[in-house]
Amino acid sequence: MSSTSSNKQPVFTDRPLFDSVRVTTQTVGSAATNTLFVQGGQAPSILVDMDAALSEDNNSGGVVDSITIVRNDFYRGADYILDTSTSGNATSLVSGQIVSVTNTGGMNTGTASGVGYYTYTGATTTTGKLGAFNYSGGTTTGFLFQGVAYGYQQPATFVFYQTRNTTTPIPASGDYRILFAKTVPANSGVIDCSDVMPQLAYPMPSAGNTNGLGTTSPLRNKGIYLERGDRIYVGVFPDGPNSSGYIPGVQVIAQGGFF
Repeated sequence: MSSTSSNKQPVFTDRPLFDSVRVTTQTVGSAATNTLFVQGGQAPSILVDMDAALSEDNNSGGVVDSITIVRNDFYRGADYILDTSTSGNATSLVSGQIVSVTNTGGMNTGTASGVGYYTYTGATTTTGKLGAFNYSGGTTTGFLFQGVAYGYQQPATFVFYQTRNTTTPIPASGDYRILFAKTVPANSGVIDCSDVMPQLAYPMPSAGNTNGLGTTSPLRNKGIYLERGDRIYVGVFPDGPNSSGYIPGVQVIAQGGFF
């Protein structure tokens, strides 16, 4: 619907909004004090800028109704699992395939580093029994030991903030609001934030689960209305192994529309 329409409602947007930012070491909050508030010296990343500098004449605000977090690291799963029950299985390996050794009793030749993941590094395809391969590095048909935790992606929590009419990233005076925090579970590559976003104030065209709603209760989408001059920031909470951030990085993607 055009911005000149006299009956314009917040349900409708004039232009699509798509913004994304990569988050790695941009830590926010403190695990030691159990707070999500931004600490001195921390600098979360700008995800959405709804003209904080008030320099545009065609921006009347907008809505963000989708925020997705996508990990930047990826690990292929094991192609074969070696234990005492699979040791005798006939197998053909090509370079790059991964064997997960869960029980060293299944190995009957060569040296190895124990339980864990082994990547086959041979230049040619090799065929034989799964437990009979030489699980040692440095040979033409050898394996690279990747460790026990290879492919494990730590959980990580990301915190979202809102500011208004300021271009100073998360000012020291604290004139910002915590919108929500979302944890990406271990080994989950993509997570949607709609479950923790606030409900939009106006009923939206949607189809969804009506269980628990009263007879006159409308379905409501979730999202964030932004006035002109607002910004959304995002950073990673520094807890556990993520004390310096989530080093592999994630891409945070926001979609919505401008009014």
